[in-house]
Amino acid sequence: MERKVLSVVIPVFNAENCIGNCLDALLNQTYQEIEIIAIDDGSTDSSYAILKEYANRDFRIKVYTHANAGVSATRNEGMSKATGEYIIFCDADDYPEPDMAECYVQAINEWKNSDVSFICCGMFFDNLYNKNVKNKKHLLEAAHGFVEGENYLLSRASSATLAWLKLFNFVTNKCYNLEIIRENNIVFDNDINIGEDLKFNLDYLDHCTGNIGVVNKCLYHYVKRTGESLSISYHASDLEDTKCIYKRFVNWEMSQPGVTDENVMVVKGIYVNDWVSRLTSMYEAHRYGKVHNAKKVLCKELKSKEFQNTLKEIYAAKKISTLRYVCLRTGIFQIFYFFRGIYQLMKG
Repeated sequence: MERKVLSVVIPVFNAENCIGNCLDALLNQTYQEIEIIAIDDGSTDSSYAILKEYANRDFRIKVYTHANAGVSATRNEGMSKATGEYIIFCDADDYPEPDMAECYVQAINEWKNSDVSFICCGMFFDNLYNKNVKNKKHLLEAAHGFVEGENYLLSRASSATLAWLKLFNFVTNKCYNLEIIRENNIVFDNDINIGEDLKFNLDYLDHCTGNIGVVNKCLYHYVKRTGESLSISYHASDLEDTKCIYKRFVNWEMSQPGVTDENVMVVKGIYVNDWVSRLTSMYEAHRYGKVHNAKKVLCKELKSKEFQNTLKEIYAAKKISTLRYVCLRTGIFQIFYFFRGIYQLMKG
């Protein structure tokens, strides 16, 4: 197997309780030719001290620190310091399976004569916050003929399916060609607080023509550790940023070779779901007294021609439940929020 150096970029902010687990998982990879670039983003706990301790123990770890600038700026700095042929992003509160790097390198070598954009893997969604919520595995489904553990080259139009399976929008389950990133100055957008991963992926795909490689094995643990209210992380620009990036995603999907109406409806279904999530975040922030005139904005959004037309489209395509559809069709957000609360209580 041809040896390749992989760079792993980890933005770290107040992660003293979990960064050790992440670094241990990376250092114990079955494929050892990796460099780990850990950047402390102005932590106020002992995160930086822990990073330095690990760096003293293993030469593959390179540690940097700067004043708090956010995850996008921190990842950008990490990319600028990376020296590998390929790059992986890992969050400090998550961790990879022991063979993640090896599986990526095997796939790279398998497809060295093929035109591949990036390679993604399946993900574990671990819920440490609520023990009543079962951990989940997200990968290409056996019901559609896919075999767990196999590698697949998918068309770019299949991004819709990957997004539906919660595998497309993240950057942490992907392996990128660093040369493509450098040559085209692809960076994370510092001006948005939500959807930065999806925007990065679309920016990347806009600068390459290859298909999407999939290692159909869960190799990355996305860990939910807190149950913070949506209002905690609400930003005034979130709604418009979400609409902007999903309009772009829909148009991008429609332009891909071999795209089907089903592909487009899948992306539109995800668009409406995230659109409503932003409205829910705004409503909860309003309840905490952090947003004024929210009810007026919510009413305007739900009754807008774009929202109602897209809602009807995805309902006809069976991408939304009847109850959810009926609640949103009323244009009264409080009705939707009420039934959402009942559903969450029943779900546990």
